Amino acid sequence: MKRRGVQPDTVTLNALISAMEKAPGGSQWEKALEVFQEMNRRGVEPNTVTFNALISAMGKAPGGSQWEKALEVFGEMKRRGVEPDTVTLNALI
Repeated sequence: MKRRGVQPDTVTLNALISAMEKAPGGSQWEKALEVFQEMNRRGVEPNTVTFNALISAMGKAPGGSQWEKALEVFGEMKRRGVEPDTVTLNALI
C-alpha cells in the first residue's frame, strides 16, 4: 500500500490488528500493539473495532492472557470516548 502511495486508514489497520490476533502459532499481541501505536502517530482514529481486536489479541496471548494490558487499553478506549459494545465486554471476560 505505502509503495503505491495509498495511506492506510482505520479499516485497513483494524484488519491488520485482527490478523495478528489470529496469527498461526498464537496471537501476536505485541505487534498488534505496535500497529495501534503507529495509528496514533499517524493521526488515524481508532474505533470500537480497533479496540476490540487489540483487547482480544491480548486475551489470546501465547503463554497466558495479557489481561492487565487489556484493561489499560480498555481504559484508553473510555478516555477517548469510544463506546464499548458487547464484543468489547466479552473480550474482557
